[in-house]
Amino acid sequence: MAQNIQLEIRNTLSDEEANPSYLIGKPDALLEKVEDCMFKALVAIFEMNTEGPAILNEAIEYHLRSGGQRLRARLALSAGRAIGLNDHDVICIAAAVELLHNASLIHDDLQDGDQFRRGHESVWSKFGKNTAICCGDFYLSTAYAVLAEVSKSDVLPQMLKIMHRRVSQASYGQSADLSITRDQLTLEAYLEVVMAKSGALLSLPLEFVLLLGGHDKSMHIAHQACKDFAVGFQIFDDLRDASADSQQGVDGGGRLNIIAVFERLNRGLDISFDPIEAAKEIAVQHLKKSELSLVQLPSQSGQLLGECTKNIGCLVKALH
Repeated sequence: MAQNIQLEIRNTLSDEEANPSYLIGKPDALLEKVEDCMFKALVAIFEMNTEGPAILNEAIEYHLRSGGQRLRARLALSAGRAIGLNDHDVICIAAAVELLHNASLIHDDLQDGDQFRRGHESVWSKFGKNTAICCGDFYLSTAYAVLAEVSKSDVLPQMLKIMHRRVSQASYGQSADLSITRDQLTLEAYLEVVMAKSGALLSLPLEFVLLLGGHDKSMHIAHQACKDFAVGFQIFDDLRDASADSQQGVDGGGRLNIIAVFERLNRGLDISFDPIEAAKEIAVQHLKKSELSLVQLPSQSGQLLGECTKNIGCLVKALH
C-alpha cells in the first residue's frame, strides 16, 4: 500500500514537471528521497479505531499525491549542494519546508473556497472543512518534527525560532489578505500583504541552508530576495486571474488583486492609464531587485531562484 502511494506521488510529480512554467532543467536527484521523507513522516501517525482518524489518514495521503513542482524543496537541495551541506540535512530542510508550504495550501483552499487544486478536488472539498483543518494542522506539526532531525542540534533552536517567525508573518499576511477592505486598498498595503503571506515561507529553505552552512549574516539578503520574488510572482498570478478576481471584488470574501489596486487608485483620473502595464512594471522592478540580491548569496546558493526570477520576468513581459 505504502509503496503504491509513493509511486503515485512520483508519477504525479513527473506529469507536472513535463511542462513547468518557470522551473528549468530536471529536478534534483535527491527530490525522490525528500518525497520518501515526507511520506514516512506523515504516515507514522497515532492510530485510533474510530472513523475520524481514518478519514484524516486518507486526506493526508490524498493531498500528498496531488504533487506540485516542489519549488521550496528544490531551493533547499540546490542551495544545500552549493553550500556543501550533507544529504541528510538538505533532505530534512527540503521536506520540512514543503510540509509547511502544503499545510498553508490546505488551509488557503478552505479559506478561499477553492474547490480544486492541481486539477483535483481540494482537501476541504473532498473530505469536508473540519478534516481539512486537521489535515493542515498535521502537515504543520510534521514539518517541525522533520526539521528536528537535522544533524547540528546546536543550531536547531534558532531554526525553530526562524520557522515560527516566518509562519507568524505568513499568518498575519493571510489574515490581512482575507480582511482588507476597499478603503484600505493601496499599493503599499498590497505589497506588504504579499511579502508577508508569500515571501516569508519561501525564504525558509535558503535561510535554513545558510544558517547550517555558517552563513547566517547572509540570511537577511535571502529573505529580502524572496519577498521581492513573491511580489513579482503574485503580480504574474494576479494578471492571469484578474478577470475572475475582479468579479469577486475585495469586500465580501473577494481576493486582493493588483489590477483592483490600480483601478481604485486611478478612479476618476486619467482614463488612458493602463493598470496591466503598471502592474507589469511593478512586477519587473521587484524581480530585478530579487535577482540583484540573490547573486550576493555565498557559493551561488541563490542560483536556482535566480533562474526562476528571470523566467517569471519573461512571462510577465509576455502577458497582454
